[in-house]
Amino acid sequence: MRAAISLLVLLFSMCGAQTRSTQTEVQTESQSTGAAAAAAAAEVSTQLDVSAELKELRDRVQKQEIMVVELRVALRYIQDELKIMEGENSDVKERVVVSETRLAVSEAEVMNLRKETAAQSADLRSVAERLAATETDMEQVKKDTAAQHTDLTTMKTEVMNLTKENEAIVTKVDDLKLENSAQEAELTAVKTRLAATETEVDNLETEIKAAPKVAFSAGLTDLGYVESGNTDLNLVFSRIITNVGQAYSSRSGFFTAPVRGVYYFRFTVMDVLGSRYMQIRMFKNGQQLMWLSEHDTDGYNSYLSGGLTLQLEVGDAVNMVLPAGYRLYDNVNNHSIFSGFLVFPL
Repeated sequence: MRAAISLLVLLFSMCGAQTRSTQTEVQTESQSTGAAAAAAAAEVSTQLDVSAELKELRDRVQKQEIMVVELRVALRYIQDELKIMEGENSDVKERVVVSETRLAVSEAEVMNLRKETAAQSADLRSVAERLAATETDMEQVKKDTAAQHTDLTTMKTEVMNLTKENEAIVTKVDDLKLENSAQEAELTAVKTRLAATETEVDNLETEIKAAPKVAFSAGLTDLGYVESGNTDLNLVFSRIITNVGQAYSSRSGFFTAPVRGVYYFRFTVMDVLGSRYMQIRMFKNGQQLMWLSEHDTDGYNSYLSGGLTLQLEVGDAVNMVLPAGYRLYDNVNNHSIFSGFLVFPL
């Protein structure tokens, strides 16, 4: 840029010098022409020479004007570059301001860093003191470690012994696991059987609950002696003790089967015998099933008992008969009793 400016100054100088020289020559020539004009009439050849020189001067002036135009163009270019340089200079100034700001911030940071460094130096001294104390403690720790190493050796020995014992325990545990597996299998089987048994029990309970319930017990009388006379006497055990299902009649003395099934009947009768016989018979549907007899002479109470299991159809009747010429005794103590119950239905 400086070289361009120097070139422009040189060109302007040359143009000015040439212009002044041309004007001087023109003035001089004009004076000469004025002098020659006085003698123009005499010398025509001299005028021709002056015209030629004037033409040459005009050409030179035109060249100078072209050079001036070129210089102006160059000057405009230089002015544009100067404007660009001024813009760049403004950017540089802004950057300088930013740099100065950053420099101020950096200086503040440096001050803070110095303060932090001073604090860290104090901390470092404290750390050094603590390190010295720590080294002292380390010496003590080394001594303690040596003692612990001895203890550790002893503990390793104990651990090895415990490991052997643990292996033995593991072996026992494995054996116990095998036994436990077998017991679990057995327990599972027992549980299965128990479940089946519980099911059977439930079924039986259901059957029992669904089955008819038949049972009775009745005392003969509370009036003392009962005698048959000259004919057989159908015994009516009138004192009801139990009569589930109402299959026994305390009016007729007959038990009538309400369902087909197996029944059990039992009786006990009493008399006071003194050289006497005691007899009793059991009938089913009018047919004798049992005849029992007892003889005694001591004059004390004598008992006669018996029982039968019978398969009965619905409507079958069972009763007790006192043969002709015999007697029985009963009172509120129920010495003579007739009982029966359904064992299971069929």
